[in-house]
Amino acid sequence: MSAPDITEFAPAKVNLTLRVGKARSDGYHPLDSLVVFADWGDEITVREADAIILSMSGEASWELAVDGENLVSRAACALREAAGVDAGAMINLHKEIPVAAGLGGGSADAAATLRALNRFWNLGWSLDRLAQLAITLGADVPACIYSRPLRMRSKGEWVEVLDDFPPFRAVIINPGVPVSTAQIFRKFDANQPAALVEAPPIGKDVLAWLTREPNDLEAPAKRTQPEIGVALDWLSQQDDVKLARMSGSGASCFALFEDSGNSRQVAEDYPHFAVEVGLAGVRGGSLIW
Repeated sequence: MSAPDITEFAPAKVNLTLRVGKARSDGYHPLDSLVVFADWGDEITVREADAIILSMSGEASWELAVDGENLVSRAACALREAAGVDAGAMINLHKEIPVAAGLGGGSADAAATLRALNRFWNLGWSLDRLAQLAITLGADVPACIYSRPLRMRSKGEWVEVLDDFPPFRAVIINPGVPVSTAQIFRKFDANQPAALVEAPPIGKDVLAWLTREPNDLEAPAKRTQPEIGVALDWLSQQDDVKLARMSGSGASCFALFEDSGNSRQVAEDYPHFAVEVGLAGVRGGSLIW
């Protein structure tokens, strides 16, 4: 009897805050980021096959290559080797998150692949063990393994899962301009940044804390692609916006709302890519929306 298909959700990652320090000797930039995950994203489905085979669907997948460089294929091969198994799987990636959008789509897909194959191959690995493997695939992949509110530090491998954090309604928009993460970091480095100073404790007034925190890559990103600044200005002028900021290295931006009616209207009004989402919080160890 064939094994049942396994499906894993790959939620979009949103950096609500992002502090970045000057590059270390190994070339990585230390960071301190408050990360949350949306109720919208990609989906990984695995089913029986003799080899690791990748297929893709969804308009957002058109820019991706179906080869060994794809993060999904790399994640599958890495887990098979690390677990010492001789197994295959047909993996389908249904992609909704725009490519290179600052929303961790590739990292989320890789993490969902690891979780799905862990179940499909009956490995019994813990999330912590999967996260240790995930850092070999990319700095954001360990955070995406947990897909819940957390602080990520160092180059991304130091993850602190939060026990208490409020949910938010949000709009994510993308002005449709290409952004190279490497180029944004070169612009950031050109200003001779200081060593990383980590953020203070969050405290009880989460929204006030968020508004005091930066995204240190926002300024160099706006200099590189002025359309990002235009998008942020547009978001900031909408009704009921509590915070408007760029996510990650861009070009996607987000706005936080308290009223879902206003957030839906803003998503409808934006002339380019926009989606209204819930950003999961956590209370007592359980996700809340």
